Amino acid sequence: MQPPAFSLIIVSRHRPDWLRRCLKAVGQLDYPRFETIVVACPKGEEVAKAVPGTQVIGFDVANISAARNAGADAASGDIIAFMDDDSVPEPTWLAHLALAFADPEVVQAGGITLGRNGISVQHGAALVDDTGHSHPLHMAPSEPVVVHPKDHCHPRLHGTNMALRRAALLEHGGFDTRFAFYLDETDLSYRISRAGGKTVFQPKAVVHHSSGASRFRQADRTPRDVLEIAASAAVFHLTHSPTSKRNAAQDAFLSERRNWILRHMQTGGLPPDRAWALIRDLDAGYAAGRSRVTRQPAQWSVLERGDIVPTTTTARAGDLCLVTSGGNAKDIHSKAKDLVAQGNRVTVLDYQRTARFHHVRFTQDGVWLHTGGIYGKEMRTEPMFRKSSKEERWRQTLDRLAGIRSIDPLNFVDET
Repeated sequence: MQPPAFSLIIVSRHRPDWLRRCLKAVGQLDYPRFETIVVACPKGEEVAKAVPGTQVIGFDVANISAARNAGADAASGDIIAFMDDDSVPEPTWLAHLALAFADPEVVQAGGITLGRNGISVQHGAALVDDTGHSHPLHMAPSEPVVVHPKDHCHPRLHGTNMALRRAALLEHGGFDTRFAFYLDETDLSYRISRAGGKTVFQPKAVVHHSSGASRFRQADRTPRDVLEIAASAAVFHLTHSPTSKRNAAQDAFLSERRNWILRHMQTGGLPPDRAWALIRDLDAGYAAGRSRVTRQPAQWSVLERGDIVPTTTTARAGDLCLVTSGGNAKDIHSKAKDLVAQGNRVTVLDYQRTARFHHVRFTQDGVWLHTGGIYGKEMRTEPMFRKSSKEERWRQTLDRLAGIRSIDPLNFVDET
């Protein structure tokens, strides 16, 4: 039996360097049957066209819902997966999502999204209520779990790590283009669940999200533009909140976002005049959103698509792991880069005799780089300092990555 066919859609706008890194990671996905569709502005088009086998759709409108619909309209897969251009998937990401869809009743699924340090969870399993407020769920980090609606709450998926059956996306009219940015995927997953669609959370389907700078935020997540955030909140309330709750939902949203802006001002990220301008924009954006009364379902050009044929992956020497020791870090990093260029997936553990916190990042050269101190925190729930040997720490890392970085155990490259 063939594995399900995926169409992976990546929307990119004014972030060509992030997109280049994202596509480098997509090229390391360990899954035999998927296509990659990039919906991008002109600079993103240039990057995507340089990657063989990538389908590129030029799209220079600042509306992520419309861009995602354009990608879905061109998709051939039975399942459509979405991620952001400032994200990178672990190599087994699609394989684990495919397991979630082995149940034919499952309509949508998502996994864990890690934040900028590559370890802390940014988005896990959650429900969202009819005001757009999220309620995290605590689940065992191993097996897929069905997320059931509860009262007025429904499963919440995030656009940087979500997948749904193409038939369901078409049936529900795609993403609502009134959501130009923010809550767009929440609205769609809410509508699908409310109509009875089954949702699965797959904790081993892992994506790293760097939260790159955009017109909405700086690299440190300081807000730049809040108009569309407020407008989308208003559309969500208009669409999903009972009339009796809308005023309270509006007040709660505006209060929370004002406090969010003021915190950035208090920590020095925003000068006072800019903070007050953003607060005024919240009110203006919310008013604009309330005027977006009518939803226009997406128009699909062709309902039936061709098949995605399983690919024969280029032979690899293996999923490799290199460990730095002594003063050889520079040589190890160079070797890792060469091994990636030869078609391997490579993890480097560069741990020093310090108590520094651990970090994980996927480099522009395509290397999974783990850094930190052997006495420092890897998981943020660990103590500030712990006695450990270097071998104990990298063994702990590999245990955590089992079945995520690679389906099979990583092979060590002997550098002695």
